[in-house]
Amino acid sequence: MDISDIFLLTVLLISSGNAIGKKLRLTVYYESECPDSEKFIIKQLQPTVQQLHNYTTLELVPFGKARSINNGNDGFQCQHGSSECLGNMVQDCALNRMKQYTDVMKVAYVACEMKTRSGAKGDLHCVQNAKLSPKDVEDCVLTGEGTSLQLHSEYQTSIVRPSFIPTITVNGVFDQHIQNNAQVDLFSTLCSILKEAEPCAKRYNWMALNYVLINQR
Repeated sequence: MDISDIFLLTVLLISSGNAIGKKLRLTVYYESECPDSEKFIIKQLQPTVQQLHNYTTLELVPFGKARSINNGNDGFQCQHGSSECLGNMVQDCALNRMKQYTDVMKVAYVACEMKTRSGAKGDLHCVQNAKLSPKDVEDCVLTGEGTSLQLHSEYQTSIVRPSFIPTITVNGVFDQHIQNNAQVDLFSTLCSILKEAEPCAKRYNWMALNYVLINQR
């Protein structure tokens, strides 16, 4: 294969990424003080959403293995303690007020919370950085709206019944193979589904060219 063949291969692979179909729906179930959630959101989710936001819609569900007590009237019990319950609720309240924000902005906010544990400490620094009203989010937490949001997150999580946190679903479906691969390389995992997405086509193009060049030696 000469250089003209390589150029043709490049054109064909990039062209294959031009058709954009229906957006893939990605849901992430996580906990505000979970180390695995922090690692996944910062190392996998944030960079992937930055590249694939035109091809995906994202839903973030901060609840995990928590459970409500007396339907939320007596609060919640969380895997990593009471501060995690507060962190989950702060994030639920903030995300509820970010419905008009881009997914990139939502993930940036959540990444801030996961890095700093601000919300879990009762600090609304990340909320303020996201250009939200700290007073509005605080009122949500204190007036019962936050409890309602967490009960809804509990319901959503109960449908999936995750054995590991974080857990993802794609288009509302849990698949163990996708789950396992996503923890290691979310971008490539989604690209295995979104082959038509331009960022994915570029990745495959690079892999193909690398293969050709290696085999020419």
